[in-house]
Amino acid sequence: MSINKNYLQLEFGSGLFFEYSKDAKDGYEKHTSTKGNESFRKYYKDGVSGVLESASIFEGKFGNQLSLNIKDGDEVYYVPVDIADQRGNVDTFAESLIKVLPKLNKGDKVTVRGYNFIPEGEKYSKIGISVTANDVKLKGLSNAYFKDGVLVEGDIPATAWKKDALGKNKPTAVSLEAKNDYLLEVLKNETERLKWVANESAPTQQTPAPTTKQEEAKGVEQPKSDLPF
Repeated sequence: MSINKNYLQLEFGSGLFFEYSKDAKDGYEKHTSTKGNESFRKYYKDGVSGVLESASIFEGKFGNQLSLNIKDGDEVYYVPVDIADQRGNVDTFAESLIKVLPKLNKGDKVTVRGYNFIPEGEKYSKIGISVTANDVKLKGLSNAYFKDGVLVEGDIPATAWKKDALGKNKPTAVSLEAKNDYLLEVLKNETERLKWVANESAPTQQTPAPTTKQEEAKGVEQPKSDLPF
């Protein structure tokens, strides 16, 4: 049986996964970069669906990535997300995906969608990855947070904020480090559990996929469950 491998990328602006081509193809849209370079992209607007074969970490062109290996018949999709943003913190897309890894198992029938949109009447974007497994939308690990100075408990350590000399709120380095460390430990443990294993149900071995650098999210609100899918 011939396997067709599809190496996807994640477009920050739309949150959509896509395949890249330097040449025009059926089903591909022309894309012009900020530098005026033209290419073509096939967008997965309904997400990527199939059977989860593995989740792994590999070193991509711009740093380490978390990638899901999803198989649908003769089609295999490598679905990557950059782990770190430009400041070295866990990326917003990666965080939302890491949070649902403990709920995933190899062999699950999944649909994986990226999103980046501003809900009507709101100021900030919702950015992240939504995963449905076996027809159930997964709810990930919860974030602790401060409300009116009181800590609301959650799985992931809360980010603490303080004002700088100009009066601008900034997260404290200690709280960011604690949050990053927690998420990276979950990532390490879960990718070990979900890694590809030779001769295990004959999955297709994970291969690094080409990628483009995700831009750093600015003014981003933590993803919530009220998504349009």
